[in-house]
Amino acid sequence: MLLQLNVQNLATLASVDLELTGGCIAVTGDTGAGKSLILDALELALGARADAGLVRAGTERAQIIAEFDIERLPHAKVWLTDNELDQDDELVLRRTLTSEGRSKAYVNGTPISTSQLKELSEQLVLMHTQHANQKLLQTKHQLELLDDYADQGAARGRSSLAFKEWMETLAALNTLKADASKADAERELLGFQVEELNAFNLQEGEFEQLDQEQRQLASGDTFIRVTEQALTLLSGDDAGGLISHAEKLASDVSHIADGHAGLSNASELLDQAAIALGEAKSEIQHARDQFDLDPERLQFVEERLAQVFQLARKHKVEPEELVQHHQNLVSRLEGIAEASDRIPMLEQKVIELEATAQQKAAELTRIRSSAAEQLSREVTANFPDLGMEHARLDIRLIPNETLTTTGAESVQFFFQPNPGQQGGPLSKIASGGELSRVSLAIQVITATRLATPTLVFDEVDVGIGGKTAAKVGELLTELARNAQVLVVTHQPQVAGQADQHLHVQKQSDEDITVSQARLLSRDDRIDEIARMLGGHSITESTRQAAMDLLKD
Repeated sequence: MLLQLNVQNLATLASVDLELTGGCIAVTGDTGAGKSLILDALELALGARADAGLVRAGTERAQIIAEFDIERLPHAKVWLTDNELDQDDELVLRRTLTSEGRSKAYVNGTPISTSQLKELSEQLVLMHTQHANQKLLQTKHQLELLDDYADQGAARGRSSLAFKEWMETLAALNTLKADASKADAERELLGFQVEELNAFNLQEGEFEQLDQEQRQLASGDTFIRVTEQALTLLSGDDAGGLISHAEKLASDVSHIADGHAGLSNASELLDQAAIALGEAKSEIQHARDQFDLDPERLQFVEERLAQVFQLARKHKVEPEELVQHHQNLVSRLEGIAEASDRIPMLEQKVIELEATAQQKAAELTRIRSSAAEQLSREVTANFPDLGMEHARLDIRLIPNETLTTTGAESVQFFFQPNPGQQGGPLSKIASGGELSRVSLAIQVITATRLATPTLVFDEVDVGIGGKTAAKVGELLTELARNAQVLVVTHQPQVAGQADQHLHVQKQSDEDITVSQARLLSRDDRIDEIARMLGGHSITESTRQAAMDLLKD
């Protein structure tokens, strides 16, 4: 339930801080005092569209904070967990709106999108306002309400699960059939391509090895000429090569190096150079001895490489990708054969799952039909006490053309206000006041079965008075046993039965208009109810009548 509502700089509301309890909370005040702003603030906290014009004149930012107790709202907790948001038994929503029109939303201090906020708010509050797009008008919500009333949505869950499994298996079957159909056209081509690549039998890494070997063999004459020249220079002829000259220089310099530090270092460097030249000669000699200039091998390598490039162009891949492409073609060909083998098995499974889905949907239809008849009867029975003596609600099941995840039918709430008056869908027939009272009647009936969150009614008692208004108060009080009820009312009979009383009033001077909202004490409630009974002139008789109406 809603524990606290804090509003800063919203239109004429400069600062409001309300601590609320469970039960029924009446909101009263003169017309135009700003009662609707309290609901506007709550709707903004719940994700309603923000308008920069709502920011109080002369301020930069409006802020609304709504704190909820969600201990008995498991769906809200699941939503928080699914969205990786911290959750405890208390939930804090914060919404800010700047005078430039920028809006931000937070859940327990974490920023979220307004679309996420709206999803969460559906678990917290049901708004039944005159100007809102009320959920009761939505066929989707009507169906959910009926299913929850019937059996907490259990039958719908079973039907939805069976339908989903059927659809997933059918989709897999259709994919296999489509693949098989395409495969028939490409099977022959795939077989030829795989056989051709099988015959060529290119191995992993072979292309890179052939490419390197070809470059070595193709440059064989140069390799022999360079290595032999290097060996000759290093070994030398009778006059000596680079190695012997380096060794002689190192020895000669070493003999005259005493007392000359620089020459000692030079001698060591020459000695190291002679050693390095000797090692280089050994490496070159080894490479030369290993090299075999084989024209036949070169021809084979070049022909093999030419075939690699030819096949790569044919299959439109890079030469180094040819082995992987070969493996992919083999897998594809094997997959075609496997797909064909699986089709009969999946066809049988689809038949079985369809039968199960139809069975679960038929069971859901029976449960819905019974619940629709019962709910229609119980809600209609409450209409006379709500000032709608001859109104009727008829909850009808409308068969779908095909089975869906929500069952074999949709639902429509048909409403007939008076005998002889043409009825129709609730969304098209009911006035704002009638819609609020229909919703009240439905909520009273269903609240004992549902984990109902906070309910907000805006002027549910419009156009009624006397005994009817008193009955509305009784029904709201009954509803408040299972939910927190916030009701904007002009009827003293309704306000008198509330558990808490919130009063909104407007004060103006030449420069500024401010709306104030505060929770009333018992004495203040007597005065406010007396004002509602007799206007602004409060007499002892109206005070006594107010005390008679006031809930003990």
